[in-house]
Amino acid sequence: MKIVIAGAGRAGSLLAEMLYKDNDVMVIDHNKTVLDNLTGKVDVGVRVGNALDPVLLQEVVSGGCDLFISTLGDERANVIASSSAKNFGAVKVVALVSDMVFTDGAFLYEGIFGIDFFLSPDQLAATDIINFSESPGLLVSEEYGNDRIQFYELRVWNQFKENGKTLKEVMGLIKDKLVIGYIKSGKQVEVPTGDTIIKSGDILGIFGRHDSMARAVKVFAGDWNKKKRIIILGGTTISIQIVRSLKDKVSAIKLFEKEKQRAEELSRVLSKYKVDIINDDPLNNRSQLIAVKDFDVFIAPTHDDERNVVAGSFAKDIGIPYVVSVIYNKQFGELIDRFGIDFSVIPYYSFVNKVLRIVYQNTVKHLLNIRGIEIAEYEIGKTFKYLNKPLKDIRFDIGGIVAGIIRNEQPIIPTGEDMIKENDRVVIVTEAEKFNEVNRIFQGKG
Repeated sequence: MKIVIAGAGRAGSLLAEMLYKDNDVMVIDHNKTVLDNLTGKVDVGVRVGNALDPVLLQEVVSGGCDLFISTLGDERANVIASSSAKNFGAVKVVALVSDMVFTDGAFLYEGIFGIDFFLSPDQLAATDIINFSESPGLLVSEEYGNDRIQFYELRVWNQFKENGKTLKEVMGLIKDKLVIGYIKSGKQVEVPTGDTIIKSGDILGIFGRHDSMARAVKVFAGDWNKKKRIIILGGTTISIQIVRSLKDKVSAIKLFEKEKQRAEELSRVLSKYKVDIINDDPLNNRSQLIAVKDFDVFIAPTHDDERNVVAGSFAKDIGIPYVVSVIYNKQFGELIDRFGIDFSVIPYYSFVNKVLRIVYQNTVKHLLNIRGIEIAEYEIGKTFKYLNKPLKDIRFDIGGIVAGIIRNEQPIIPTGEDMIKENDRVVIVTEAEKFNEVNRIFQGKG
């Protein structure tokens, strides 16, 4: 696929690094030094210049462009660049935006500007936070095989009764057929064996049929049925999205906003929603936070990473069970585990993962990059060289774990005796550094 990326900032550079091996990637940026740094790491084409220059855009796009992605620092520039690229012949275009007017009215604006995807990193991050707030302990939820196979990433809760037992022992208690694709214990992420020890605080990637997941959730992460009480620090765009989405799903929401004018504005914007807006800063007036220590979830989505981490750490210290922090600088993300924060979201990572799904949707049905692990879904053709062989005999050859098989529209959670057959759809879990080779194998090219 021929891909043009406008902007070599955090999102644009990360996309280039993740796409260049399988695609013909061109990056446009006005800063030659940034582009030189990028080409020192990855094999991509670059053009120094203004991505809003119609002459430059037409020249780059007219040479062939299957996907144009604008990640410039200004959302209006992204809209102009993407719309122009579409007019110059780009097959599909993506604009990174932040203003909710574009995402709320996406259907209308897509028609006006010809833009296929308006993607907001903050909105995508808000969706992740909302899912976690409804189901604390659930870090990621995805569906594969036309929604027939469920994937959960769960954090093992601190009341896990089987703490210290092996995976084989724990799975014997659950009894339902499940696949544990990976385990993160401390800083180490590994593909587990039956002898892997499961401990409180570990993060598990679990695959199963919908009707088999409830027991696993109860064992690993506790009971999610109780309506939660939520605290939000700061009245950001993410905060507004959270309040709107959780309106009838939680028992109470308290939102702290330290700026009086913004607090008054939020009171007007959110007047129809069940939220108590407090004009105070709980980091300066900690009695406010101590007064709500019996709440269930604390969310810090401000644009100040340090503030989010410090607030989350304090919330954890006073006994709030689940803490969420938004992180914009990935260096702060490395501190999350140290401060005991349960769930963190890096908005531009959410954006990049969404774009990856767009890129691979024609050849790889679904793609998720998480913790150095890739999860993808493939339709098996007759050139796949491991057809009709037991999985236990080919695990090391295929470079990953087969987490699910869809055959004749029926889900199979496989054991070592199951086989991959022509026309099956399979869900594969592999380490990120092995993905390109695994991708070739399952597309029948290796």
